[in-house]
Amino acid sequence: MLKLLKTCVLAALFAALPVSAVTPSPAMMAQFKKLSPAEQQRLAKQYGIDVPVNSASSLNQQAQPQVLVPQQQGAIIENIDSQFAQYPEQLTEGEKANQRFGMNMFNSQISTFAPVDNAPVPENYRLGPDDILLLQLFGKQNSSEELIVGRDGSVNLPEIGPINVSGLSVVQASDVIANKVREAMIGVDAAITMGKLRTINIFVAGEAKTPGMFAVSALTTVTQSLYLAGGVSDIGSLRDIQVKRAGATVGRFDLYELLLRGDSSGDIQLQHGDVVFVAPMKATVQITGEIKRAAIYEVKSGETIDTLLNMAGGTKAGAYPQSVVLERYNSNNLRDLLNLDLTNAVNRQMALRDGDLLRIAETSPRIENVVTVAGAVVRPGFYAWQQGIRISDLIKSFWSDLHMTADLDYALVVREVNNAGDVKVMQFSLAEAINQPSGPANLSLKPRDLVLVFHHADQYIQRNKLNDYLRKQITDRYKLMPDMRWTASEDLTSRAFSEMLDVDKRRQTNMLLQGQTTRIGDQQLIQPAKELSSTTLSARDTSGANKNTIDAVDMGIDALPAVMKDVMSRIFRDKEVLTLSASFSRTELLHPLLQKLKAQVRRGADPMIASVSGEVKVPGEYPRAENSDVASLIDAAGGLKQSAYLNRAELTRAVLASDKNGIEAQNIAVDLSRVFAGEISVLLQDRDRLNVFSVPDWNIERAIELRGEVRFPGRYTIQRGEMLSSVIQRAGGLNDNAFVQGAIYTREDIKERERIQIKKLADQLRADIATKSLSQADSTVSAEDALLMIQQLEKQQPVGRLVLDLPSLLTGTFDYDVQVQDGDLFYVPRNDNTISIVGEVQHASSHRYQKDLSFEDYLKLAGGTRKRADVDRIYVIKADGSVTLPESKGWFAVVKTGLEPGDTIVVPVDTEYKDSLSLWTSVTQIFYQSAVALAALNSF
Repeated sequence: MLKLLKTCVLAALFAALPVSAVTPSPAMMAQFKKLSPAEQQRLAKQYGIDVPVNSASSLNQQAQPQVLVPQQQGAIIENIDSQFAQYPEQLTEGEKANQRFGMNMFNSQISTFAPVDNAPVPENYRLGPDDILLLQLFGKQNSSEELIVGRDGSVNLPEIGPINVSGLSVVQASDVIANKVREAMIGVDAAITMGKLRTINIFVAGEAKTPGMFAVSALTTVTQSLYLAGGVSDIGSLRDIQVKRAGATVGRFDLYELLLRGDSSGDIQLQHGDVVFVAPMKATVQITGEIKRAAIYEVKSGETIDTLLNMAGGTKAGAYPQSVVLERYNSNNLRDLLNLDLTNAVNRQMALRDGDLLRIAETSPRIENVVTVAGAVVRPGFYAWQQGIRISDLIKSFWSDLHMTADLDYALVVREVNNAGDVKVMQFSLAEAINQPSGPANLSLKPRDLVLVFHHADQYIQRNKLNDYLRKQITDRYKLMPDMRWTASEDLTSRAFSEMLDVDKRRQTNMLLQGQTTRIGDQQLIQPAKELSSTTLSARDTSGANKNTIDAVDMGIDALPAVMKDVMSRIFRDKEVLTLSASFSRTELLHPLLQKLKAQVRRGADPMIASVSGEVKVPGEYPRAENSDVASLIDAAGGLKQSAYLNRAELTRAVLASDKNGIEAQNIAVDLSRVFAGEISVLLQDRDRLNVFSVPDWNIERAIELRGEVRFPGRYTIQRGEMLSSVIQRAGGLNDNAFVQGAIYTREDIKERERIQIKKLADQLRADIATKSLSQADSTVSAEDALLMIQQLEKQQPVGRLVLDLPSLLTGTFDYDVQVQDGDLFYVPRNDNTISIVGEVQHASSHRYQKDLSFEDYLKLAGGTRKRADVDRIYVIKADGSVTLPESKGWFAVVKTGLEPGDTIVVPVDTEYKDSLSLWTSVTQIFYQSAVALAALNSF
């Protein structure tokens, strides 16, 4: 009932508004509640609404009125209290820059006008009709009276009579009344205070949001009247608010004086009948960029850029006032741009015009007098440059300034050489720079130099910090779950760097192929490198909770190259990444520098890069420093390996051909022993390639493993060119139980060739399946079954078996002997007196070898062949790994032979029965031959 009554009363009070709809401010609600029941009844009667006395009194029992409601008209406002409880969201910096300064002052959800009842009355307040004075008599007589100023301006004192107080201040009226009491009532004194104030009518006109007549407290000022009117309109002026009284302008109020300087002297007290007039604004300018309070400001005639800067609070610390852009309308109503230097006092005094836009840019994030130190130092970061500063001033101690893994023989200074940002590289020894401060290695530094210190070889430290940083970059950029454990146990940095290089290599390949024929029909031969973005990543299908997790992991992995490339681009200028530079290896830390050297090449010149390969600790590309030679290049690669051959290395150099139509490769022999002795110095040129050879027969760790029925099985170190028969003899020969015909010999390079062949076969099968799926609609084999078989084929582990005729080898026949290699495996099983039958038979099994049993007899022992057996292609895998066909010439040029102990009869599937895919026969043979060899090896 109470809420309904409040809504009805408010609807009645706003019934005279000339606008379509108005929301009452909190001040209006608060003051209406504070009215006495009689005043609420009077206002309701004035606007034609009947409010019961009891209900009106229940709204609020406080007697002091401050602000009455506006005499305006509008729609019924519902849920007013809940609306007032809502506050707007915080504006962004860009939104604030497009708002007119000062307009938020009249936001009813932020600013409220709710003056208190016991506000002090100013001394200059003049009494008028309806004001109430509180009289307290004390002395011989004690009593309290409430004196109401009548329409004639007088108050009626009990037992004394009327006294005129109209136009008097509160202090003057108090003196007059107290004197009258003392004269008329001997022994009685009086104390007078101000009670309720009268209500006056004012009019808010002009560009106010809700202009109209308002009944307000007699203490109301200009700003309070503007609150009641909802503030100024969108075109209303905040700087030209006039107070008119009896047709004359008695005051002008500039709201900016109050907002910017706290000066309220123009906020005068209003009188009955005053008109508050809001003039239209005349000119506005906008200031954006590196300013403390970016916004749209109203300006007066003659105000300057300096005035605008003061109104906006001044520039930020990162502003660049030397280059400010002023947009201004010219005489043709077209916008012009003016470049101003605001450090010049003349430019700051330039007068503003309506529509001006002042843009203040930020200064460059790059620091002028700085030296950057990165890499294997304890405190990487930016350091102040001073005249005469050297390497030893930044890195003073091996123990306190460097990590224990720091390379003391190789460090770089990267220096800018021109305004285009091109760089050159200077190489120095960190140990010499620290130990010999006056020596040439202690380089003098210049502003913006970059000092790179590397770990020894290709080491790094605190890799987990860098991995965590990359994970955070990926999860933040692509909105992945921060608690995901994807790739948590691996070196994410190494993987990201490797994939980034692969992407760059594919992109370079595409660039080299530009201008060539790169398409066959509509299909591109080489796909361009895939570029990832948050948009493309988020566009993936993520239906299902489990699929969400899988796709999130895929997105994180796919994003690695892009994120790593971004990190690499910021490694020497971003403080956060720079502090992690000790976590990068030598190759990773050099990558941004190498990219810079390649990018700055112009007019067909070669980049200042040389490369080294062979027996060095970190082969690869390195910046070619000034006056660098072969020795410095080897230092850059971390030094020589122990196996390096010092008497000869080869330097390959690109030289212009004699006919000047191309480049020739010139090979230069270099004696490294003389280079390191200081006898010769071979200077490097761009694109030089140094190859350091290894000492012949250096690897004494070459070994072969013997297993099975040998007298002394184990690993045996071998010499280059040593034969298998020699190793068997060193192992004491074979045991009496050795199954000589079933010996297995495997080799790593044969295993790798088999792996390649399996890969080629799988690719060929896929192509055949695709062809047959288009040409044979009635194929009895589905594509899914065929692809499943290909997947099983790709999972097949190659054996790398080399077929040996061990009995002939043991007799000393040289033609059957083989040279052993590092990593070879020789296995001699125990005597095997069985024949195995596998494949398309009723029961695959093994049976004791019987000399009198024929080939068909063994098939009968296995239950015979199955329906899908290919009886025409049955073959035998001999115990030594060779393959024969019974009663015919073998596939692999073996002669006709009978069954022997340890043989395996293989009955393949009839590929014609299932499909005409002829390559399936080869697949079946790979399966069974590998299975037989692996079974023999695993049986030991």
